[in-house]
Amino acid sequence: MALILSLSVVFTAFFGKSKISEKIEVMESKEYKGIITLWHIDGFEGGTGSRKQFLLKVAREFEKQNSGVLVMVINHTFESVKERINKGEYPDLISYSNGVEIKDLIELNCDRAPKGGYMGDKLYATAWCCGGYTLIKNPNAVDKEQNTIIVSQAEYTQPLVAMLLEGLEFDNIKVYKPMDAYVKFTANKTAYFLGTQRDIVRLNNRGMEVESTPLTAYNDLYQYLSLTGNDVKKNVYAKRFIDFLISDKVQRQLNRICMFSPYIELDNDIEQLSNFKVYKENKSISAFYHADILKQMQGISLSAINGNQNDINKIKNMLV
Repeated sequence: MALILSLSVVFTAFFGKSKISEKIEVMESKEYKGIITLWHIDGFEGGTGSRKQFLLKVAREFEKQNSGVLVMVINHTFESVKERINKGEYPDLISYSNGVEIKDLIELNCDRAPKGGYMGDKLYATAWCCGGYTLIKNPNAVDKEQNTIIVSQAEYTQPLVAMLLEGLEFDNIKVYKPMDAYVKFTANKTAYFLGTQRDIVRLNNRGMEVESTPLTAYNDLYQYLSLTGNDVKKNVYAKRFIDFLISDKVQRQLNRICMFSPYIELDNDIEQLSNFKVYKENKSISAFYHADILKQMQGISLSAINGNQNDINKIKNMLV
């Protein structure tokens, strides 16, 4: 036993040391180009699975094509991003939706971008995926409330603006947080529900038969991507990652998480998700509106639906 132990020590000292040195030399031979930090914030419900995990998968593909570059994806909330930015901390890239307030963005040069990513004629945000609003009908509602609709509204989303521009008219509009809205609708007392792709996935998993009509006049459910780093060398690869993320190759994979591409049409195993199309002419809002403006917009949209012309004009003036 002592002999075996002695031989192990000798092997490690001479041969093991050689192997470790070889590995270090191989690592050093690859030019290190940097770690790209990407903050990700979920501001509205996705389809299925995790958008962060999707980004991580794409990041691994990108790293294989760009030796020496690593992409680190970090989850954040509205609050944590605000706190970090107020301290002067920035990532190289940020994935976000309406309601995230960002300063000192760097101009982009992308062939693909939604209208909400522009400030004037300059592009500061593209979008790498999107959701969509849909009018859902339960034909089997047991105790149908007359001309009533349940509306799913996240912290900064604008489903009532989608209703307004679509011309949907209901006498009674009940607005709830997304999960509460879904639960209320599945109680079978209300026939109509303004939801998103996430609700279609939930209802499909539940086996509940519904009718669904995607809304085409307006959409603000975009997952944007902006460049915020100040390292010139890393920005070269950060821009390259943006181009990779919005390429057809990656965009075709979005149906795996039941999200949509803002640029190409995708099929989905869930038929009602395949009904969502790319509507390039739909209205939206700026990706850069501050949270207080978005809250104000939510506040006046119900009044606008009820016919207040002053509030209708205010909302139309906020659209892009």
